[in-house]
Amino acid sequence: MLLVVGVVTSGARPARAAPRIEEVEEALGHDRSYKVRVDAALVLGRLRQTRSIPALIGALKDPNPAVRASAAQSLGHIGSPIAKDALAKALVDPAPSVRRSAKEAMRALGGDVDVETPPAPALGRPAIRPRAGKKLSFEVKPMGDQSQRAGQALRSHMRDFVLAQLRPFGDVSPPDNQGMYAVDGVIKDLSTSTRNGDVEVSCAVQLVLSRQPGGGVFLLTSGEATVQRPRRLFKPQQKPGMELEALENALRGASEDLLNQISRQ
Repeated sequence: MLLVVGVVTSGARPARAAPRIEEVEEALGHDRSYKVRVDAALVLGRLRQTRSIPALIGALKDPNPAVRASAAQSLGHIGSPIAKDALAKALVDPAPSVRRSAKEAMRALGGDVDVETPPAPALGRPAIRPRAGKKLSFEVKPMGDQSQRAGQALRSHMRDFVLAQLRPFGDVSPPDNQGMYAVDGVIKDLSTSTRNGDVEVSCAVQLVLSRQPGGGVFLLTSGEATVQRPRRLFKPQQKPGMELEALENALRGASEDLLNQISRQ
């Protein structure tokens, strides 16, 4: 479904009729294209109809963070206190862009941005449970940057993420930096591009697990991720947050095989 809002001018071809509000709400909830869902959320925010609040609250659970962020933004524009509880939950959304939009919307509604909500998932919390018994040890080395675009803060965040993943499995600060395993990592790609009306930040990472002593490679795994924002909504100051989000998503993919292998040791 294509959302088109237009006017007819003298001598011009008639524009398509604007969709009815129920059609926009339907597109927000069910269209396969996340871009259409983003447009639908923004249109409902401009229309400022309280009848659209349930549809926008439902969109706060959309699998695409751009849709969730747009829905939060539009709830702030509508300005109804009915949305406060849903926005409070969005304050701990995994995506930084959604949290920022929810925070701005809560402020617009006069709500407390520090309300008590369930804590956000811990950074790098592993989805794989460690086996009971044998305790392992790891030396996690500084992360590298083959892309030559990642700053120190991003590389440090990558190392912190890996440490958080490994901590439930064993000692990540062994004496004299002589762990049973060494973990190296590198950011292989970090790029920003514009495609089909979206600004995209892409990140690719690689993790290497090797045995010590000797340094023989035990496992090599990689992950990639892309974060998108509609170009018309993108601001340069959003780029660091998008890079961080893309890095974390890529690391989740890269770490799955690593954690699976470690859990068998």
